[in-house]
Amino acid sequence: MKEQKNTIFKTVYQYNQTPISAADMEKLLEIARDCMDVRNYVYDRYGGIRALPKISPGYTVQNEMTKSGLRERLNLPSVYFYLSIFDALGDIKSQWARVKNEIGKNIRANPNLTPEERHYLRFVMKQSQCFEMVLVGGESAPTGKWIRIYESMREGVDAHRLDQYLRRQVRRHLVKPHSEAADGFPASPKGYRYGDHGIYLAMKERGKRLFIPLTDNNRYTRQVYIRLYPEESKLTVNVPVQVRQRHPAGYDGELGLAVGLKCMFVTDRGRAYGERYLEYQSALTDYVREKLPRHRRNMKYNPGTKKYNAGKARLEKAMHDYVNAEINRMLETEKPGTVYLPKLPSAPKAGFSHRINATMNMWQRGYVRSRLIRKCAERSVEVTEVFGKGISNQCSGCGAEGEKKQEMFFCKACGMELSERENTARNVLKRGRGIKEETAPEGKS
Repeated sequence: MKEQKNTIFKTVYQYNQTPISAADMEKLLEIARDCMDVRNYVYDRYGGIRALPKISPGYTVQNEMTKSGLRERLNLPSVYFYLSIFDALGDIKSQWARVKNEIGKNIRANPNLTPEERHYLRFVMKQSQCFEMVLVGGESAPTGKWIRIYESMREGVDAHRLDQYLRRQVRRHLVKPHSEAADGFPASPKGYRYGDHGIYLAMKERGKRLFIPLTDNNRYTRQVYIRLYPEESKLTVNVPVQVRQRHPAGYDGELGLAVGLKCMFVTDRGRAYGERYLEYQSALTDYVREKLPRHRRNMKYNPGTKKYNAGKARLEKAMHDYVNAEINRMLETEKPGTVYLPKLPSAPKAGFSHRINATMNMWQRGYVRSRLIRKCAERSVEVTEVFGKGISNQCSGCGAEGEKKQEMFFCKACGMELSERENTARNVLKRGRGIKEETAPEGKS
């Protein structure tokens, strides 16, 4: 029996009721630019190796930023200043997570490392005190029980050579974040208040707030994000809210999915969902390929910028609406308790023409995946990703390697013939069940 979560977070949006004047929009953009400057200041000062010990939990950075005098120079309200600091720290932590992930891949792929050396490197990356000590060259040291564990891990390996290897890997992959986006800013509950069918936002002028009429009268008491759209004279208030998960009746069993560009999903029973996805994706790709070169020639002074962005946004919205509708239809039809899907490669294989290549590169597989996971969470459906390498070449009946021709799969070993996508979905289901059996507690299936 899987453990159910009671609540999930989702984002709700509030919209301005009347167009925002140019003067008021400039005041909001000034705050957004200042918040961007704060983030870039934090990126530059704390995004490197020597600042690694300071970024968790972040109070050291907060105190140093307070003493830096940056807030006074920008004349930025504290309700925006400190949120921007912690937003930047979150980005830096995410960058370090990506760095460790890349180093982990290189460690696994390096044939010159012994199992003991791989074990040592993985231990150092996992234990933050040891990782920091290695990177800063021994200026700090682990404390408590980690001293003994670390010393024992160094026995039997060339620790100096491995530490040098780890430093080189970090220097190769670590890139300080930087932002050029000044299209919004976070606001804590102290930075706004609701009233008069709108929201009052704190301004840089001391004691002054800007009133924005809203289309609804909902009120929230949590951190929000103000997204600005100056060309359209509008904004949105993005509010993360906690909602109770639904536990709809009848959702049970397991579902294996094959994910693709021509058709979004094919199930292990051969049913297809999102068969028109390629039409929507191709329409967006063709529009960008046709319009973007002319748009880029003179982007700064191009009067068609607004028209181009509006056309692109319209096609993206149509595609996203279709994706959401098809995911809803699939879940309501199949009613799964668990969904298995393959991990897709980060860079899909290109085709044989510029148009096909462009379509593959613009394939919004990340959006499809995120919406599927989101909608499953709302229905308390468990999602498990399985290893996808070679999954389409293996026979789902006997496990032998087969042949694919004209979207059909043929297995010479057992004689099975069926749709290539259905065969893939069946393999996804088999691998998913294998993962569940391996992780199930002893005595349970």
